[in-house]
Amino acid sequence: MRRRRVILLGAGLLIGGLVLGAYIKRETCLRWVGEKFLPKRIAPAPPWDAIIVLSGRPFERSLRAADLYHQSPAPIIALGGAHNDDLLALGYYPSQECAFTASALRSLCVPDSMIHTECVATSTYEEVLHIRALITQRRWRRIVIVSSPFHGRRIERLMEKWVGNTTQWGVATARPLQYQPEWWWTSEAGLLTVFEEGVKTLYYAWKGYL
Repeated sequence: MRRRRVILLGAGLLIGGLVLGAYIKRETCLRWVGEKFLPKRIAPAPPWDAIIVLSGRPFERSLRAADLYHQSPAPIIALGGAHNDDLLALGYYPSQECAFTASALRSLCVPDSMIHTECVATSTYEEVLHIRALITQRRWRRIVIVSSPFHGRRIERLMEKWVGNTTQWGVATARPLQYQPEWWWTSEAGLLTVFEEGVKTLYYAWKGYL
């Protein structure tokens, strides 16, 4: 009985120490978690054959795409075929994500002639497959893909599997407007973003997309 108590006490102290250590180092641990979702591959230097903006958060991603465009003009491809159901119910048109991105790009002084909408995909997996088709059709050699920071690593893994090295590519991340990536756990938007990305990564792995 005494030996059992000693073992239980030792286990309790060990667990307590680990919990206390994790709490003390919580910022380091949480930052490490976030870094696992960040892209690792550097985008190719300009000039580019295309700047591709993935769907979701159109304004902040358009800010980054417009900045890249003004550095080195190239056609900007706005992806995203999903509709905003609330806008559809109210009779608004257009309501697709690609249209929101195109509108944001126009407001950032990107000319209409350089904005091309590809309103076909409704998920990152579908977008990557569409990018692969565009690479083949248009013979792109250098492209940059614009998305949000914590979306970057999943994009890279999809591109590595489904596109490979058929062209030079990389991810350019947009600065989030709702939270600071370095301190993502301090805001609801950051917490939801990282949690959602974790769930989607697990789902994509289960489906065999990654």
